[in-house]
Formats: sequence, C-alpha cells, structure tokens
Amino acid sequence: MPIRSINADDLDEDSDVFRSAAHEVQRLFPSSGVKKVLLVSPPDGDHSLFDMATAKRGRYWNYPPYGLGVLASHLRAEGIEVEILNLNNTILRQAQSAEANDSSWFEDQLTAALEEAIGSLKPELIGVTCMFAQTHRSTLDVCHIVRAIDKKTPIALGGVHITNSFMDEKTHDSLADDFDVADFLFFYEGEIAFRNFLKFVNSTATIHELTQISFNRLRPRLFFPGKSIPMAEDMNILPANDLMDLEELSRNGKISGFYSLLPKHAKITTSLSNRGCRAQCTFCSVRNFNGVRVRRRSVESVVDELSMLQNEFGIDHVMWLDDDFLYDRRESLKLFNEMIRRDIKLTWDCTNGVIAASCTEEVVKAAAESGCIGLTIGMESGNPEILKKIRKPGTVDVFLKAAEVLRGVEDINARVFLMIGFPDETYAQVMDTISVAQEMALDWYNVTILQPLPNTPIFDEMFESGLVGDMDFSDIRYNSGQYGKHRKMAESSHDPLSIDFKSAFALDDQNLVPTRSDLDGIWAYMNYHLNFKRLFFEQRPKKLRQQQAYVENIANLVAPDNAFAVYFNGYLNYKMRGRIEPGIVSQLEATLARSEYWLQRSNDFLLLPDDLRKLDFSHHLVQANRVG
Repeated sequence: MPIRSINADDLDEDSDVFRSAAHEVQRLFPSSGVKKVLLVSPPDGDHSLFDMATAKRGRYWNYPPYGLGVLASHLRAEGIEVEILNLNNTILRQAQSAEANDSSWFEDQLTAALEEAIGSLKPELIGVTCMFAQTHRSTLDVCHIVRAIDKKTPIALGGVHITNSFMDEKTHDSLADDFDVADFLFFYEGEIAFRNFLKFVNSTATIHELTQISFNRLRPRLFFPGKSIPMAEDMNILPANDLMDLEELSRNGKISGFYSLLPKHAKITTSLSNRGCRAQCTFCSVRNFNGVRVRRRSVESVVDELSMLQNEFGIDHVMWLDDDFLYDRRESLKLFNEMIRRDIKLTWDCTNGVIAASCTEEVVKAAAESGCIGLTIGMESGNPEILKKIRKPGTVDVFLKAAEVLRGVEDINARVFLMIGFPDETYAQVMDTISVAQEMALDWYNVTILQPLPNTPIFDEMFESGLVGDMDFSDIRYNSGQYGKHRKMAESSHDPLSIDFKSAFALDDQNLVPTRSDLDGIWAYMNYHLNFKRLFFEQRPKKLRQQQAYVENIANLVAPDNAFAVYFNGYLNYKMRGRIEPGIVSQLEATLARSEYWLQRSNDFLLLPDDLRKLDFSHHLVQANRVG
C-alpha cells in the first residue's frame, strides 16, 4: 500500500496533506477533542500459545506496562483522564480460578475486560502497545475485539515491534496491512509524539508538531517521520504506578529472571534509569528504536521512584529494564550511594543484561551494597570472529575479567547470555563459546538460538543471503521465554533436553555449520554441560543456596517434567541438608515412567532415582567426569 512520507515543517494550511490530515482528525474526533484515553497492554501471547497449567503454576511473566505508565503520566500532565488495562495480568488473574480452558475462554476474558474498561471510561481514543514480535497476533486479536465492542472510537497502536516492522521495508507492508484496523501508528519512544498529536486533535498545537506517526487508514497513508526524542526533563516524569496493579502482578505471574532467589510472596516490579545502549550488536534493535545515545534520568528522579515503590506500594524488589544499566561508572556509583543514603531497602537485579566492561570491582561491590542480588552479562559468543561480526562490545579477555570480579562477590548471582545459530557459525566456534563459558565459571548460562528480528543488521544480512524469507509474524517464536519454542517443548514430553544430545559435537569436521535442526541438540548439550553438570562440583554455601533455589524453581514451576532439574533438585537438597525431600525421588520416578525420552537421557548420564537414594559422592564425581 502506498505511503506518503511528510515533513511537517514543509506544510501549510493550504496544502492538500494538511487538509487530508485535518479532515481525518475531524472525522475521527467529531466532538470536543480527546479528554479520556484508555491505554491497553495485550497478553504476551495469543490463545494458541497459552497453557492453562503453566498459568496456574504462576509461571508466565507478568511485567507491568511500564511504557504505558510513563505515557499516562505525560497525558495526566495535560489534563487528560487515563486508565491502563493490562490484559496480560487480566488473563493470569482469571486463570487462577478458571476450571477449564476451552476454545473461547481466553477471548471471553479479553472481551469482558475490554467491555468493562471501555464502558466505564468512555474514552475518545484507545491506545494499544505491542512490545515484541511474538505478541503480534495477540495485539491484532485485541484490536479486533476493541473494534467489535466499539465501532467508532479511534485506535492508536505503538511499541517496539510496531516500530521495527514498519521501518523495515521487508516487513513494512505486512505490518501496516495486518493492522489496518488501527487508525494511527506511532513509532519509537512515543510520549512526546503522542502528547503532541493529542494537542493537535485538541487544537492546542499545529500540524508542524506531528512526528513519528502514520495516519494508517488514509489512502495513501500519511507518515510523519520526524523524531521527538525524550530527554532528561521528559524522562524524569515518574510513571503512573497507581494505574498498573503493582501489588498483584508478581502474585499472578513472574517478574525478573531472579525471582526464585526472593521470598515466596515478595512484591516485584520494574524500573528504568536510562534509555538506549552504547553497543551496536547486529541482532539487537535497541539502537534503531532508542537512537545511538544513552540518555539518563537524574539520580534523584530514579531514587524518588524507588522510594515511592517501597513506601507507597510495598514493593520488595525491582528489576531494571535498562539495556545498558551500568554504562556510566560515575552515575552508577552515585545512584547506588544515593539508594543507600536514602535507606532504600529494595533488592534489585539486571535480568536484561549488562555490558561486561562495566563490571569493575568498584561498581560490582557498590551494586551489591545497594541491594543487587543478580545480574546477567551479555556475552553471546566466546569466539573472537563471531564477536567481531556481531559487533559485540567485548572481547574474550573482557568477559573473563568481568567473571573474575563477579566470582569475588558471592551475594550476586551472576549469569551469562549465550546465543547460537549466527550466520555461518561453525561447530568449532560454538565450542569456543562453551570453553570460554566454562572458564568464566559463573552461576548459570541462558542459551538461546538466534531469532532474527526486523529492522536489525543481522536480519538484513540473513535476508540477503536467503537464510530468512518473507516475514510471517504468526511464525515468530523466540526460543526462550514463557511463550518460546523451548518453553512449549518443555511442557511436553519432548523437552529440548530430552533430545539425544550426548554426541552433539561428535563429528569429524568441526568446521561444518550446524543446520537449524542441529541447533536444538547443541542447545541441549550446552544447557546440560554448562548448567546442570557443573552442580556436582559446587561447594560454596552461598552459591549452593542460590543454585538450589533456582533448580527447585525449574523442577517445580518451570518444567516439572524435566528429569535433569528434578534429579539435581534432589542432589542439591542432599548437598545442603544431608537429606532429600521425600517427594523428589518419587517425582523423578514418575517423570521417567511417563517419558521414554527422559528415561533414555537419564540412563545416558547416570542420573537415576537409585543414585539419589545411594548418593555415593565419589561415585557421582567419577561418573560426572566420565560421561559426556
């Protein structure tokens, strides 16, 4: 569909574009402008990806719609009444008491919640956000339900996925056509652009202030490409936490990759201290979305928000959403010291990952003193050639040095992001990653298979090479996360770890490139050898407590049919307490009885119920070294 790109600075009131835009605004907002706005966050996945048993275990992620909270505060400052409807939380809340998940249950919950919110507020505009590509189908479903409920109220759509897919010419048409139900599309960080659009609708701003917006239902579509970038003053506005159900989010689902290290009923939420990332990783879209700079909020603003979360909402733990949390050493130390000075007792983590070069001894120790319980280093690869190709801001030496620092601060559970499946990456290069990870000797390694995303350099490279074809958004599924490929496999008898991966690297030519089907076996090999197997050798009391809590969480919540997790839950129980909880051996026996796959894998690696009963440590250590 043709798109007409408009530079608003070149417009005047006599132009056909101005008349077209003004006519569309008058058509959609025929009364007295916009005084009420409903902001909607869709479920993270659509019904086809949803599993009721997983929801009842409280296993799905349930993050607050932080961006909508920031947007709501900006709109409130303009005198606009705002409500936020977090449909992900709605689904997870209702699932706790649901008796069945028939084909209509999921849609019925969405419809009921939207009908109530729209009927109660009577908004003049409904804004819907779409953060991830895997939420595409869910967002589209929500937009269609909104339109079925309310035929007239305009729909505005924005978010990271909308931006990336619209800005990439290979996915532009598919995105715009799929969301033809939406009247407006907003791009990039939207608080200023959205606010200025409403001022235009309310006749308090001119068309020259329109940026980052497409009039999606005009033909041709009108696209105003300029950017309105939020800077410190705009970013210092605290999100509307009172609209985001903070007290119940971590009761209905999970927030943070480190939640298993916290007390069972800890209240968890998120915060954001800066936007952007100094890195230029080719698989990441952060720079395309946020721009090339890292922009910080003031330390005072951030700590004011933490104080509010602690004292007004009873929050116990915060996960930072930042993509480059530690990018400025001086500002990081200032933040940590101010948190201590103002008696902020929240614990915190960096699930999103930090750049290894930032992990100096001074910064890491200060982080621990201010409440850090966990962080993840974004390493991805341990092969110098791959690191250079993907423009990773780090070398093997930098990763090893950061690991040395983190090993010296045991209060912090330190993890690493690894990725496999890069274009032309060989078995030998993956083995380099494994070797470096083993030398780092940190606490856990989150291994994913590359999922190229629109509007990233690696997507362009793979498209030109024929490694990815035309984008079908319904097929996008991350390999990790609650709706990911491996998560769905883990909830069936075909868990990725049940693949016969023992000989994943047993081939004569290590310079071959694995096929896509080979990558599941490599993923399973890495997960076992880097995570589970090394638990035989852990002796440090603090680390044993951390690992036991994490493995117990996998065995009981994440993947209760994962025989390795069940086995090592029992093993760590014994190592810490000198005994095994009675139900663990029975759980392992039941798992192996149900699954021939897991029975074979457990025999391969000698991880059997009788071994838990005997727990001859010398035998286990010998076998662990001999097998694999």
